[in-house]
Amino acid sequence: MGAQPFFFIIESDCMLLNPEIKEHIENKIEHLGFELCDARFSGAGPHKVLRLYIDKDNGVTIDDCELVSNEVSILLDLEDFSQSPYRLEVSSPGIDRPLQGERDYQRSRGRRVALELSEAINGKKLITGEIRSAENGRVGLDTGKEEHAIPLEHIIRGKIEIQF
Repeated sequence: MGAQPFFFIIESDCMLLNPEIKEHIENKIEHLGFELCDARFSGAGPHKVLRLYIDKDNGVTIDDCELVSNEVSILLDLEDFSQSPYRLEVSSPGIDRPLQGERDYQRSRGRRVALELSEAINGKKLITGEIRSAENGRVGLDTGKEEHAIPLEHIIRGKIEIQF
């Protein structure tokens, strides 16, 4: 059997990275002291774009994005990532990004969040409160009236509430 493709189309113009390539990118980014939050490959023809979203505990600077871009670019050239031209973009996931995984919730301790749940708590599937903890697959949430230990697998979507 021939070589495995580096990406495949999943919907419209979005493509997923080959898991092996994504793992190489993730390892490189972690070695540099960052976390890969998301990787998206989209576009067609000469307009393809590989977008990498990185984060670290005290936030991401432009210099951080430049460092990761330079290092990942070298890696992708060595891996012969794409046979056609593409543009590499590296950025922070932004303040209003969805929370994904225990580490994001740990990083957001003390912040107010809105959680959409698969199983209702007190008849509600949308709950807001302050994150008190995130460990052992559970998020500790203080709603101001009650505290809850919510299993991560019951959280459909979580977002930090931006307060002005």
